[in-house]
Amino acid sequence: MDLRLLSPIFLVLLVVVALPFLWPRTPGTDRAFRRAALRGLVFLCFVLALTDPVHVREPRESVQLVVVDTSARLSGGEVDSARSQVERLREGLEGDSRFVLVTDDAALAAAFDSDRDRVVVLDAPQGADWTELVELARTQVPDGVRAAITCLTDGLSENPADEVARFLSSVSAIPVHLVELEAERDEPRVVDLRVGRVVRGATAQAIGVLEGSGESETVVLRSVSSGRELGRLSGLSFTGRTELEFEFELEQSGFDGLELSLQAATGEEDTVSVRSLRRAVAVQDPLRVLVLEGLTGGAGDQLASLCGPGFEFETRRPDSDAEVVTENFPFADYDVVVIDDLPAESFPEPAQTALRDAVTDRGTGLLMAGGDGAFGPGGYQDSPLADVLPVGFVQREEHRDPSTTLAIIIDTSGSMGGMRVSLAKEVSRLAMQRLLPHDKVGIVEFYGAKRWAAPIQSAANRIELQRALNRLDAGGGTVILPAIEEAYYALQNVQTRYRHVLILTDGGVERGAFEPLVRSMADEGITVSTVLIGPQAHSEFLVQIANWGRGRFYSVPNRFNLPELLLKQPSTAKLPAYRPGSHQVQPSADAGGLGDLDFGSMPQLSGYVETEARSGTELLLETVQQNHPVAATWRYGLGRVSVFTSELTGRGTEGFESWNDFGEFAARFLERTASDLRRPFDLLIRRERDRATVIAERRSTWGQRPSGVLTLVAEGAPSSDGAGVSLDFVQTAPGRFESTVSVGTDEDRELRVYVSADSPTSTERAVSDRFDGRRPERQVDSIRRLDLAGLAQSQGTSFALRADWDGAPAQTAVRGRPVAFTHLWPWLCALGLLAYLADVYLRRRPVALVAPASTTSTN
Repeated sequence: MDLRLLSPIFLVLLVVVALPFLWPRTPGTDRAFRRAALRGLVFLCFVLALTDPVHVREPRESVQLVVVDTSARLSGGEVDSARSQVERLREGLEGDSRFVLVTDDAALAAAFDSDRDRVVVLDAPQGADWTELVELARTQVPDGVRAAITCLTDGLSENPADEVARFLSSVSAIPVHLVELEAERDEPRVVDLRVGRVVRGATAQAIGVLEGSGESETVVLRSVSSGRELGRLSGLSFTGRTELEFEFELEQSGFDGLELSLQAATGEEDTVSVRSLRRAVAVQDPLRVLVLEGLTGGAGDQLASLCGPGFEFETRRPDSDAEVVTENFPFADYDVVVIDDLPAESFPEPAQTALRDAVTDRGTGLLMAGGDGAFGPGGYQDSPLADVLPVGFVQREEHRDPSTTLAIIIDTSGSMGGMRVSLAKEVSRLAMQRLLPHDKVGIVEFYGAKRWAAPIQSAANRIELQRALNRLDAGGGTVILPAIEEAYYALQNVQTRYRHVLILTDGGVERGAFEPLVRSMADEGITVSTVLIGPQAHSEFLVQIANWGRGRFYSVPNRFNLPELLLKQPSTAKLPAYRPGSHQVQPSADAGGLGDLDFGSMPQLSGYVETEARSGTELLLETVQQNHPVAATWRYGLGRVSVFTSELTGRGTEGFESWNDFGEFAARFLERTASDLRRPFDLLIRRERDRATVIAERRSTWGQRPSGVLTLVAEGAPSSDGAGVSLDFVQTAPGRFESTVSVGTDEDRELRVYVSADSPTSTERAVSDRFDGRRPERQVDSIRRLDLAGLAQSQGTSFALRADWDGAPAQTAVRGRPVAFTHLWPWLCALGLLAYLADVYLRRRPVALVAPASTTSTN
């Protein structure tokens, strides 16, 4: 007897509830023990009833089902071997087991005419897939019968491998044994036609797959709607599986079909089905690109010639087109907006703000490029677009300390004795400390006569200059004019940015033609400053000399009031961010998104704008020497923003005309930048009988839920955007959405799908029609041959027809499965109820009283 508990978890109640009732409350009497036993039996019955015990009965009858995959093109010897082995399998049946054969092979069916009592032969649909034959065989297994299915197949199925695996798992109660057959497949035939993404006017790729053996064959690819020949390959000889590549262009958006056919040697069209194959294609709209030109014109025409017809370019010049510089310009109507060498002053902030909003809120792509009119040099430092770009502006500054020649004239007359000459020396030292090694300095003393204490020399000779100052001593008269003239003549021969004369005296100056001399010096760029040493009353004249010489007047009454001498004014200047010259460019780690371009042959840039990549930027191209960004991109808001830090046309890329991949680079860079919201999904349509499933997988890791429309139209009918059945998508995995709708059983109707995540104007098309539907199994690509051993691993066994067949009858033994479940919980409940009534009876039954024994008392 096979007993099973469907809910064994309730056995825990036996410990926590039932067992305490088995212990009698009043031990020592039979009545108490019986009542405790009855109460325990009551709870035991109800607890066991909760576990839902069942009695399982195994089947006694068995059925052996054999499926012969007659859709395969088997050789004669393979067919004969299959027939004999099927007969052996029937002879190995046990007892009264039935035998069901599913085949459309008349000879094989006729072999069992004499044993129709035990054998059932089902006529299979012509050309049915072997998975459908297995499903047909499964319908012949009634409930309560053991069964096994043995399928003889070549492993080729029109259904994908994952669908076959799901089907086999659905019949897991019945073992499915797979026997591998070898098919004869030498006839030349077309087995596959793979088509990449097709954009109106752009070059698309198609790969045709041939199998079999052919000599001097001609392969033709043509458009179904127009009949126009798109490609032809003649004189082909092949054996086995051969792939052919075609490039073609379609000029109309919407839907079309491609037909790949093998022509007969006479040149006439061959009508044999296996020699031609059709594939429906959805032709997408080209990318719309707006080019805003600036200093270097011609970028729009250059990009149009480089990128080809897969793009629609519209060129505007904001400096002459007032419509573009307004905040109402429809930037969101374009897939990409290109700003090429356009200064910020020609692109006002309201228009920049509108473009930024189109990027962040509507997903428009933005590409900025250029030299002097872009980035920092173009004035975008604090513009609304500055934070949108994936690079930061680099503005380097140069600290300039201009060279100066200083001629110090010191009064060493007798009136400067004592503290005055010391103060003059201290002020001179302060002045020389402000000079740098590239400056020059000389010392002239006057004491009735003039003399160079230190001729004009580099300010770096500090020791020699200090010694010259230390040798000065007061004595003689005050005659200053010849000393000024001497300094004037000496400064005529120096080549420095500034020339300065500093006069230090106590104010006792002779009369003379000071004003004409000092003014002449000032006119020639020699400034004259004066310093009054000690408290004197003759300072007004020194102020006049400083005014005539366009210098400054300083008063030094004592050593506690030393002045801050201003001999020159250091400054900073901004260096240009545009770096001319020859710069080698290399791809970075993120350049894989541009494909397999030949970056090794890329010419050197003749100039670029120095920038720095921001955190989160995908760096595509960079300079070799300084690793400065050349091409970079990142996502900003709902859109993508890219930069090319040189001119698209102009001096920076003047050598790129010789790079064969420049056009491919420009096209891929624009496609990378284009709006993801306009073409956000990869679409797949699966049609099965009267239902179709549309699968939309997001190209990026983020985005909105798709919305779309499915239409059914006859072959060759014009597009009918917006009409049809609305698709209600359900997310089945991150970034994957599915929608299943009823489409009827007319396989001659095309399924056309329009899916978008933004608006009806931004649509991705997909199509599945009768071209993609069922075709003869001889046209199934051999690369899709299923792994029979892997499929049968969990379902049964897999073996070759000839090598392993001797053990087949044992391996294909039927598997038993439960045929009846008898639930026992009603009987347990009834038993528990009887025990409860017995307990009630014992409790209510009267108990016989026993008289107590008499006692005798004695006095």
